[in-house]
Amino acid sequence: MALIEIKPSEPAERVPRADARRNRKRVLDAARRCMAREGLDAQIEEIARAAGVGIGTVYRHFPTKEHLVEALAMARFERLAELAREALAIDDPWAGFEQFIRTAAMIQSEDRSLSEVLTSRPEMMGRAAESVDMLGLVGEVMRRGQAAGVIRPDAEPRDVPMMMCALAGTYRNPHSSPERYIGIVLDGLRASAEPRAELGPAA
Repeated sequence: MALIEIKPSEPAERVPRADARRNRKRVLDAARRCMAREGLDAQIEEIARAAGVGIGTVYRHFPTKEHLVEALAMARFERLAELAREALAIDDPWAGFEQFIRTAAMIQSEDRSLSEVLTSRPEMMGRAAESVDMLGLVGEVMRRGQAAGVIRPDAEPRDVPMMMCALAGTYRNPHSSPERYIGIVLDGLRASAEPRAELGPAA
């Protein structure tokens, strides 16, 4: 009589319980608030108190502070990707581009930790941006504006993160509103802002 081999069934993929998902969201929301105010110096104990959970709960979801910071960066770029898609849905190409730049820049300047991560951990921000194809989305928004003749033709998608890096430090300047700098950036990206010819050596 032939033996029938019985293979063990594959274990079902473990789905986080509803309370675990809620706790993770509470930790992320609290970390976003604390770090927006205090930057990367915000302590895990403070984040746990703000979330209304124990420190052990924080570490179960995020084994290190670096894991927590990276999760916040990923969430932030998911939001920026949404903003880019919203910009593409606006009929007026310049209005869509302007809305995207203004909203993204204000998010950047109001979040101290995001500004610090942008300048101190560029590789982390790069991974978060690539996860949502951020440059691809920004490129779509810009090409649409260039085709309509409202964005200067020499502007490139990589210009935007460079400008965001510059805007990241505006929260440190008590003498000027980030809105002023955002306006300067937008004025420089308009099609009417023709690139200057390179100056030769002084005579």
